[in-house]
Amino acid sequence: MAALFSDQTVLIVEKNLEELEQLRQILTTMGFRKIEVASSVNMATSLLSEVQVDLCMLVYDLGRDEKNGLQVLQELKAAGRPSYSTCFLLVVDPQKLSLLMGSPELSADGYLAKPYDQLKLRAQLEKQLRIKRCIARVEAFRDQRKWDQALEECEKLQKQFPALGVLIFRIKGLIYLEQQQYKKALSVFERIRQAHDKPWVRVALGLVAYDMADYQRARVEMTQVIEAQQVCQEAFLVMARIHWLRGERSQCVTLLRKSVMLQPSVSVLQGELGNRAGFAEELNVAADGFRQAVLHARHTAMQNPEYYFGLVRVIQQQIADKPDRTVEFIAEAIRVLESVVHDCLGDPQIRFRARLIAADIYRQNGEHQNADFAAGDALAQFRKIPLAAQLSVADLLADGLESTRFASQAAELKQEVSRSMSTVEWGKSNLKGMLSFRQKALVEAFESFESAWLADPGNPGVGLNLLQTGIETLRKDMSQLTVLKRCAEIAIELQYGALSNKQQQRYQRLSERFSDLIRDAEIA
Repeated sequence: MAALFSDQTVLIVEKNLEELEQLRQILTTMGFRKIEVASSVNMATSLLSEVQVDLCMLVYDLGRDEKNGLQVLQELKAAGRPSYSTCFLLVVDPQKLSLLMGSPELSADGYLAKPYDQLKLRAQLEKQLRIKRCIARVEAFRDQRKWDQALEECEKLQKQFPALGVLIFRIKGLIYLEQQQYKKALSVFERIRQAHDKPWVRVALGLVAYDMADYQRARVEMTQVIEAQQVCQEAFLVMARIHWLRGERSQCVTLLRKSVMLQPSVSVLQGELGNRAGFAEELNVAADGFRQAVLHARHTAMQNPEYYFGLVRVIQQQIADKPDRTVEFIAEAIRVLESVVHDCLGDPQIRFRARLIAADIYRQNGEHQNADFAAGDALAQFRKIPLAAQLSVADLLADGLESTRFASQAAELKQEVSRSMSTVEWGKSNLKGMLSFRQKALVEAFESFESAWLADPGNPGVGLNLLQTGIETLRKDMSQLTVLKRCAEIAIELQYGALSNKQQQRYQRLSERFSDLIRDAEIA
């Protein structure tokens, strides 16, 4: 077995230098020759993007205020390179282990405990590497996103290695989820549950149910997981979103606050908290969520400019509510806007949005000279971005400079750009949708707005048009599953910081109407 180890590249993710050296010596004694080390999650994910690693040993607790070892898997997934072929082992306190097994995908292949025992460690590594060798082909296909070939390989493995039945079924279920074959995924996970009722199976069933718009079942499954004290981001996210869709905003925010207490460095949860609390007008909670999301996502695949803009939007409201802290708030807002431009490498569209909001903040504080300078720069940046992007943010431009000396110039520029709407794929579909909606042709309108949304995901104006059309459609027939799922997607995915003030008001009205439909239909 030492010969096998000598060919393997291993990565140790550990911050404690003494324990790192102890583990390195044990692995060297066992025959490993290629040993890489990383002291943080960011360092590990960066290294994994450059080096092919066979074995990755993740220490869960990397220190206070640090990301935990499991977040390596989360960030690889977010970057689109989950590295299924690598064997991931989590080093964790046995008392915590039972609470970290709720994720069907973002979990390790095996688990180790400190202090390290060389004999136990060797046995565990031999076992895990043998399993990885058995499923190497299917994992390679998954890395390449060749889902059909991976499924064919699963069929062969089930016959060849019946003892790996649960593992193979788990992989099949996850592949079906990737393919959005939800009924097949549901069948697989239900079969696993009959013989292997574990938290990760319940989470998998909850994820499938949510994707199928079976919100009642998703609620049941995720509630069981959360009540069992599982530290699982998927369970908290899905449950919080179900609360939101039902209009239970306070419960949604409360649950997300609990989730970030358990997992403070998970930017997805912090960003979700910022968005939900922002829309729910819980400003202090929203600001804290966005701050933490920015902090932990910066310079990673999780980085999202909407976290920065969301934070600044919240700060703007805090300025109005707490005038005694105006100087402090403005300083933070400008600092955050400078950071988003820097962190997004000077993207002209990001710079445009940052300067537009800066102009509003300066004007809010009576600094008219700075406001005019920022507004002029925003107009200049708007002219630099591509037409499709100009169309996406034209509403922001007009709303942001309304009631200023640049208002007429902004309105003319928006009108000029809008005349080219039909030359852009999503713009053409959006125009077609608006025409159909005015004619009360809801089916055609929904299809057109959906085409526009798919061509330009996240576009606030298109998303709101699609949500409004979907609501009108569902008022007549709540059984239209495709429409229901798309409306739920819009209600969740529209970002607080991406919407102008007018768009936020429209979102609030539409999301409340959608929640009324969900509650009345008793589907959540």
